[in-house]
Parts: sequence; structure tokens; C-alpha cells
Amino acid sequence: MLTSSNLFKNFVLLSTFIVSLSMISPSIYSQTVENPIDISIAPISSVVNPGQQSALEMVFKVPRGFWLGNNNPSATIPPPTFIEMKSEKNFEFGDALFPEPRVKGVPVHKGTTQIYEGKVHIIIPFITDESLPDGEYTITAYATYTPGLNAGHLSTHVHEKYSTTVTVVSNRRITESGIPDPYISEVPKDYLVIDEEDILPEPWGSIMYRWPANTAVPDFLHWMFIDPDNHGKHIQTVWVPFVGFTENSGATLGMGVSLLDVTREGIMTGQVQLRGFYNEIVGPTVAVEAVSCPAAYFNYWLSAQYSTEGKNQGARLHLENLTLGKKHRFGYELIADAFQDPRYRFYGLGAGTVEEDKTNYSHREYGGALDFYWMPVDHWRFGVGGKVRSVDVSDGADKIIEKGIMPWTTDFILPGERFANVPGIQGATVVGGRVNLVFDSRNSEFTPSAGFYGKATAEFNNVSDQLVTTSNPVSNYGKFSIDLRQYFSTRDQILTLLLRNSWIFTTDENIPFFDQATLGGDFSNRAFDNGRFYGQHSVFASMEIRLHVMHIVFMGMPMDVQMAPFLDAGQVFNNDGIQGRFNVNPGMSIRILNPPNLGIIGNAAYGQDGIIFTGGVTLPF
Repeated sequence: MLTSSNLFKNFVLLSTFIVSLSMISPSIYSQTVENPIDISIAPISSVVNPGQQSALEMVFKVPRGFWLGNNNPSATIPPPTFIEMKSEKNFEFGDALFPEPRVKGVPVHKGTTQIYEGKVHIIIPFITDESLPDGEYTITAYATYTPGLNAGHLSTHVHEKYSTTVTVVSNRRITESGIPDPYISEVPKDYLVIDEEDILPEPWGSIMYRWPANTAVPDFLHWMFIDPDNHGKHIQTVWVPFVGFTENSGATLGMGVSLLDVTREGIMTGQVQLRGFYNEIVGPTVAVEAVSCPAAYFNYWLSAQYSTEGKNQGARLHLENLTLGKKHRFGYELIADAFQDPRYRFYGLGAGTVEEDKTNYSHREYGGALDFYWMPVDHWRFGVGGKVRSVDVSDGADKIIEKGIMPWTTDFILPGERFANVPGIQGATVVGGRVNLVFDSRNSEFTPSAGFYGKATAEFNNVSDQLVTTSNPVSNYGKFSIDLRQYFSTRDQILTLLLRNSWIFTTDENIPFFDQATLGGDFSNRAFDNGRFYGQHSVFASMEIRLHVMHIVFMGMPMDVQMAPFLDAGQVFNNDGIQGRFNVNPGMSIRILNPPNLGIIGNAAYGQDGIIFTGGVTLPF
């Protein structure tokens, strides 16, 4: 299985590579990726008398297809626009006057938002002091704003400086024309962000090859990425050497090449990555990943890999499309798995397991899940669906035994051994139906900074093909899970606070271990690998503070760099409560984001098993 912890080897070198190459890329100073919105400021009258009231006009020229947030501090889609004036002696400034925003619907029935489009004329009134001497005065305004799209917002421009001059004369009378009203005018239909190509010195120009439009390879990739007609995108090549190590996956060294699907605004909406590498446990390996986000809440992720040693092979598909029907009232989510990985770990059941309990097995699984959704009202989704999981447990990786790293799980499944009574330890099949209820008010699916997300799922499952190893086997059971996330951010988007809480409950402790409540991994407690703890129930809570520290442009693609300290806590438990240590684990995450879609995430967290690394190239949350 292509878990994110396995992908961490991509992260360290890829992130360093992006930052380093951005340093040699030529700077862009135009209405493009870095500054998609053209902003100007000027007085409505270049000459004023002492004691006279006048105003400045600040104009935001928003390209076609872009949104600009309104001036309401609670705005989230996009975040708010606000203007602060530099204090000037003998000038008194009033509050900036904004025009009435336009009301727009947010995709996938996530309500409405108030935004600006076109040419936005903002008025900033001021009055000069009666004693102001004649002369020319520099007036400075600071603007904080976030260019946005209907699928999410881009990088926030914080405290940008704009200046103009006002001439004061006292020897002639200037007629007051009054303070004009703010208003919105149209921009030309061809007023778009300009697609500029960076010209890199060799050999970088050949390594970072940009494919010519309307040729065979780009045409095929645009078809695969489900790009619409007149998409205006291009295909960019990026070579990525990588090296890494995780405890479960072992040491890895290799090379990858990515073909990126990039809009004229510098937004990556798709990627195909081919990798070849050597892993110390499973040997030479080839892998491919394809991801595409052709529209808001319409995306897929396909990954596959094959190793020449160690029985490591498989594929996984995740497809989400919530844009079906005339008014996008319907959708579905599909997950399909077929893989075998000989590097899985099993410690036993319950909260009391420790690092010394670790064993290794080969996990083979076929199955998936399919849910159909209906969105009758804004923010709410109702879903029905089902899942299938057919799992087989067999001997683990030969090299793990040869090196004496740990024993195989299968050495302890015979009668009288410590795993003999673990349900599903010799494989089983789970088939079930389920219902889902989702509430989603986030301002972006993958790079949110505000809003709430909640999902509740209730399942009824049937167990078959299981060798009974317990005195109280079950053939049917229920499972209930809830996932809650709340995002808060400062209005300049410098800080984002993410609070998470999730619970899993099952109706019996004797269900197959692989479908029990679990703790560990990217979306759970990051101080532990996937599946570190299994139990009848589980609880997880997390607090994460995301700090924006840097903005770079890599090959015409804007990247936000965030540092995010976090605290993860949780454990599995049975009906008699937690019978072991309750885990509270600190950690640090580095996030390199190309909003509103793809990101490179790296996590390091400390727990009872030591420092655990997770992350990779992913669709973040």
C-alpha cells in the first residue's frame, strides 16, 4: 500500500530542491503569478488647499476568473481585503469606502459569498490641516488582500505598500468636487493573468523542460487530467532525486520525474510522477502516481508500484466527484485497493502494546468503498454506500528476518501463542453498508484557513472467510465514526489554528483486527505509524498552529511555506476504558503549498516509539 509515510522519502530533497531552484529563477514583476491583481492609488485631485477635504482612489484591477474578498472582517471566501493608511502629520484619513460586493454561489452548494470582480474603485477620504504648509506630500497606503478562485484562495498579500503624492497650495482656491462614491467597473474580456515562461540557464532549461502546446505528450496528459477545452494550461517537467528512511519502509534511494499540469496563474491542477528507486527491504522498485483536480470537489489520485523482491506490489485509486446533476446536487466518492506490502507491523491489540512487541507481516488486500451523495441544502451532504475489505495475513519480508530486525507475526498465531486469539489474524473478508452525513463550511477543500468540517458515518458489516480463533466470534457488527475539524485564522492569514477531534466506536471487540478502531498515521496521531494501535474504540484530538513563514515562486508556480507545531493526543480503548498509556505527542510540520490544491507535507513527531516521520506529496487538509 502506498502510504504517506512511505512517501516521506520524497519530501526532504524535493522541498530543498524547490527552494534552491527558486533562488535562481528570474523574478517576475508584472500582472502574473506573483501579482495577479493590478493595484494603483491616486488622489481625486492632485492639488488641494490647506483645510480642504479630498480623497484618494485606490483601484484593484481583478483579472477575469478571479475573486477579491470584501472588507468584512469575517469574510473567508476569499479572506477579507483591508486598507491601512500610514499616519501623516497634518492629514486625517477616514475609513476606506468600499462598493457593494457581488453575491456569488460557492461550488458544491457551500453557500454564498460576497466578493469583488472587475475593476474595484475604493475611496479613502482625508482632510488636511488648516496650518499645512505648501508643498508636495507623499501619502502611503498598505493593502492586505487575497486573490481567490471559486475553488479556494491563493497566497495572501500582506501589508503591501502603495504611495502617491498630494500637492498643497494656499495661493489659489481649489474648488471642492465632493467625495465620490466607490464603484465597480468592468475589465476587458481578455484581461487575464499572463502566462510567462521562466528562461533558465542550461542545464536547468533542459532538466525543467516545458513541453510545447498542441503536441502529442501534452495533449494526452490534458486528456488524462480531464482538462476542459480552452484550459490554457501547460505541462512542466520537474526531475526529483530523493533519499529517505522510515522505520517501517527502510532506507530508499532513487530518482523521479514529474509532469505537472499548470494553469497560467501558476496553479498545479495535476501531476504524473514516475519513480525508480532501491529500497533495502523490497529491492528495486518502480512506481507511478497520477493526481488531478479538474474542478472544485472533482479530483482523483491513482498510485501503483511494483518491486522485484519482497512481494511488494499494488495499486490504489481515490476518485471524488461532487459535481453531478444539472445543479451539482449529486456526487460520489470511490476508493479501490489491490495491493500487497510485506513491511506491515503488528504489535497486538489494545493500548498497552510497546515497541518491543513489534512483529512484521505481509498485508494483502483487495476491496474498496463507494458512496453516493445528495446535497439538498447548502453545506450539507447525505450519503449511502458500502465497502469491501478482503485481507490476507502471511509471512513478512525475508530481509527483515535475515537481518534479525524483528520476528514475523505469523510465528505467533498458532494455538497458545500470543496472537492466537486475535480475530482476523489469519485473514478475513468484511462487507458492509453505510450512511454518511457531512457538514462542510470550509473556505477550501485542500488548503482551508477558516470554517468547519464534520463527518459522521454509521456502518453495518458482515464478516466471512475468517478462521475462527476466538471463543466469541462475531459475524455482524456495527461501526460508528465521527471526524470534526475547525479552522481559525488571522485576517492576514499569517496564522491558522486547526483543531481536530475524531472518534471510532464498534459494537464488539471480536471483529477482525484490521477493521477495528486504530490510531497512527498522517490523519491520526503522527507520532505513530499507520495501524500502530488497534482496539474496539478510539479517540483522537489535535491542535496545530500553522505559521506562514515564506513565499517563493518555483518555475512560475507560487508556493507558500508554513511551519506548524502541533500536539496530537489519543488512544484506543475497549468498553472497560483505556488500559494503558494515553498518548500526548508534540511534533512539527513543514508545509509547502501551491494553493488551492497540491502540497508537500513533512511531519516529525515524538512518542514512545521515538521520532516518527510522515508526509509526502499530497492533497492536504
